Amino acid sequence: MKKHINVFIEGKLERADFNFYSQTGAYKYNIDAVYKNGDTRHIDLELEGENNDLDDYVNFLKTGPLHKHIELFRVEEAEMVGIRGFKSYKVHEEELTFTDRVKKFFKK
Repeated sequence: MKKHINVFIEGKLERADFNFYSQTGAYKYNIDAVYKNGDTRHIDLELEGENNDLDDYVNFLKTGPLHKHIELFRVEEAEMVGIRGFKSYKVHEEELTFTDRVKKFFKK
């Protein structure tokens, strides 16, 4: 049976490529998804798929090679909306000047 879940991830994500990682897993587990990257610390995923596939995919996200970057991982069930494929969105831009971004980059 298909269902819809929302996954909220927070952590030290600025250097981890969660977009590519989550997209690869979505194809592997046959998951339709909307990936929203709000900033360098937050990711929201809307996922639809079969129960077992969703469980496997969530486990892949939680325990896979990028799990060390995760500080908070929350899953909520929601109503089906008919997601097709994998879509990725940058929800908002950080309000930093170019100089601020360069300084921030070299401080790490």
